[in-house]
Amino acid sequence: MPEDLILIKFGGSLITNKSKTCSPKYKIIDGLCKAIGDILLQGKKIILIHGAGSFGHMKAKKWNISEGIDDLNKEFQYAAIKEIRSDMEKLNKIIISNLAHYSIDSVVYSPHKNGKGLGIDYFLNKNFFELVKKNNVVVSYGDVVDCDKDQKFGILSGDDLCELISNKLKPSHVIFAIDGALGLIDDPNLPGGGNLIKEYTIGTKIVTNEVSNDVTGGMNLKLMRAKNCFKMGSRVSIINGNNPQMIINAINGKEFIGTEFFNQ
Repeated sequence: MPEDLILIKFGGSLITNKSKTCSPKYKIIDGLCKAIGDILLQGKKIILIHGAGSFGHMKAKKWNISEGIDDLNKEFQYAAIKEIRSDMEKLNKIIISNLAHYSIDSVVYSPHKNGKGLGIDYFLNKNFFELVKKNNVVVSYGDVVDCDKDQKFGILSGDDLCELISNKLKPSHVIFAIDGALGLIDDPNLPGGGNLIKEYTIGTKIVTNEVSNDVTGGMNLKLMRAKNCFKMGSRVSIINGNNPQMIINAINGKEFIGTEFFNQ
């Protein structure tokens, strides 16, 4: 297992305001990128995946992009796909620019330009592995991708990418940086919003809520992908990304606020 390879996922709700189309949280993005710089100083290599948030989910939901082609609306769907892909590239450039602000060189792997297939059936082009081999920071993101199935297209979640990458490269640590909670919560419907699960044992059932405008499976998909990353041998943590220091602490083996995955 490459001890120097860290995989970090910035959730779409963390880096964008999901209630307003194409609305980035600049201050949050800046703090997260600064943390990436601190991690690199420790000699780590980083694969950074980011979600779409308000740059993708609203238009995708309006035109049912996750369901595939609708012959009655396909003209509007393909127009929306073009817009979503363009919007995602804009969000990606914001992150790349913030990384550069901290003198961090990075390269981008664009899913719809380099591969196709949905979920864990997505084909990670060999270019991705070459990029990881040659660069200290590789950035990719959730995207609308083509597929060979009858539905013609669909959504590749950033969480899907995390499992795919973990399966191939076995990063030492996979971190899901989220918004809205300190980590996994036992039951968000409980008074006070539920309790933080500091140590999550694989197989333990928890209650999750649906997220407005989400088209990729929300916390249920994230939890499934996180569990699979853990089963593949990576250390897995879920942390509130509004406090980037907790990400740094977790990587350094220091105490952090969030959820750590464990076997039964």
